[in-house]
Parts: sequence; structure tokens; C-alpha cells
Amino acid sequence: MFLDIGLGILSAIFVSQSSGAPLTIWFIFAGILFALLPDIDFLIHIFQKKSHHHNAYEHRSIVHLPLLYIPAGSLLLWLLLGPAWAMLFAFASTLHFLHDSIGIGRGVQWLFPFSRSGYAFLYMHSRVVKRGLWQLVFIFNKKTTAQFDKDHGDDNWIKNIYLTYHPFALFEYIGFFLSIIILTIYVKTH
Repeated sequence: MFLDIGLGILSAIFVSQSSGAPLTIWFIFAGILFALLPDIDFLIHIFQKKSHHHNAYEHRSIVHLPLLYIPAGSLLLWLLLGPAWAMLFAFASTLHFLHDSIGIGRGVQWLFPFSRSGYAFLYMHSRVVKRGLWQLVFIFNKKTTAQFDKDHGDDNWIKNIYLTYHPFALFEYIGFFLSIIILTIYVKTH
């Protein structure tokens, strides 16, 4: 979540700089919102009193299908608010999906509707292998997900990753704080 906020801030700066759109507080807030918005299905999943444990990847609904979500949201924003807002949505959402494809969860269905498999890249958290698992591409379908959860799932992933010292959490917090520093420098120099 912290890295998503940082990515939203950086998206707003990048889009403002490249499109000429003014970097207002509302544009920054929208960047943060667009970077967090795909996780609205996680909140719905939690509030429905479903498990918050290692199978929380199951929350991923239509808002976690990049080939549908990004074009639909971008087109809507283009029509309602203009190209800079559409570009901000596309950029922040893409960065969210990339973030979701590394570390925790079970990847993103990057190729849906052509494939229902989730794809994750480089690193996956494992409760068993304390350093995590490293691989170029992880592919998750129903069978491989069930086996991965059995072998590596963490019932307390929020506590064990975000509330204790963990390299993945450290990366997220550093990314967040760097985005605040970059925003501060950008605002002071422009």
C-alpha cells in the first residue's frame, strides 16, 4: 500500500511533466487514488468477512484485469476529464499491477481474457524460505496456486511482511519516502 501511494505521487509528477497538466493537489490525490483503486476489491473481500490470510489473492476481481481495466478506465477519464487524466489513470494503474506482480499475492492476470493464469515476476514471499523465492516468472493457475499456498502460504502475511522487519516492507517504505522527497524537490523547483 505504501509503495502504491508513492507510485501514485510519482505518476502525477511524471504525467504533469510530460503532458503539461498542472501538478495540483487534486492531480496528486488522483494519482494516489488511481494507484490504490484496484485494491478496492480487497477491502470488499475483507468487509465480507472472508479470510484475510494467504488466500487473500482471491479478492482480485475485474479491477485486477489490466487488459480490461486500464483501457476502460482510461477511455472513461479521457471522455470526462481529458487526456492528462486518462494518462494518469493508465500510468498509475499499470504501476499498481507491476507492484502486485512482485512479492506477495499470486500475480496478476495480465493476459485475461486470453489466459486465466496469474503472472508474478522475480520474487515471491514464502513463509518457509525466509529469503523468499526468486524466479523470472511465476505462473499461477488453480492447481499451482493451491500447491504454492500449501508449500509457502503465510496465514499472517500482513503481520509478517508489513508489521515486522521484512525486506519487502522496507522496499515499500523506502519507495514511499523517496516519492515524498521527490515531490518536495519538484514542488520547490517548479
